[in-house]
Amino acid sequence: MKLLTSILALFLVSCVALDDSCVSGCDDDILEPDVIEEEPLPPEPEPCLYPTATGRLLYSETFPEVSWEGAYDAEGNQVTIHLLDQYCGAEEGSVISDYDSIVLAIGTGWCTYCPDYMRYIDSIADELEANNVMVIFVQLQTATMATATSDFAHEYINDLGITSGFRVGDANTWPLPEFFLNSNDIIAYPTGFIIRTRDMRIIANQRDSNYYLDFRSITAGISED
Repeated sequence: MKLLTSILALFLVSCVALDDSCVSGCDDDILEPDVIEEEPLPPEPEPCLYPTATGRLLYSETFPEVSWEGAYDAEGNQVTIHLLDQYCGAEEGSVISDYDSIVLAIGTGWCTYCPDYMRYIDSIADELEANNVMVIFVQLQTATMATATSDFAHEYINDLGITSGFRVGDANTWPLPEFFLNSNDIIAYPTGFIIRTRDMRIIANQRDSNYYLDFRSITAGISED
């Protein structure tokens, strides 16, 4: 029995010695894991904010940020138009492209000279398209002076034989319905604006001219100036 106890004690001592030797002598043999330094994440892009606008519709002013849900394109498809997208850039896959400028042609259903104005802009649609211009026909009122919806605008513009541009009604202007109708800066119909999309500035206003604006020349080369 004593012999067995002695053997067991000797075995335990040798194990402790073995463990001690590993603790003191094996550290150099242990491979440290490679430390991978992670690349810092790129900073989040600054959100695109529409330029500050006073709400005035005058030459050199920033055109206000407006939108139209349920607008129509020339083929009769309903689309949503956000001027913010034209300033910041349309999202990938958007049905509406990025344009260098916007022509707003504004009229009413009771205006005598509005049809000729709208038809004139339609007659130069190919040249405006070549200048990367977005044409929006805006109707403010019906023939009975009710506020025009985009449904009315689409039907009215089609009845004029116009085959280009987008069509919107002031009843559907966001964030303020009847925004154009209530503007003190629109003093006669028809009227129009040319807006440069890189800064949303009004670069031509029909109220400043007794003749049709030279839409073709004004919108030519905007992306290069």
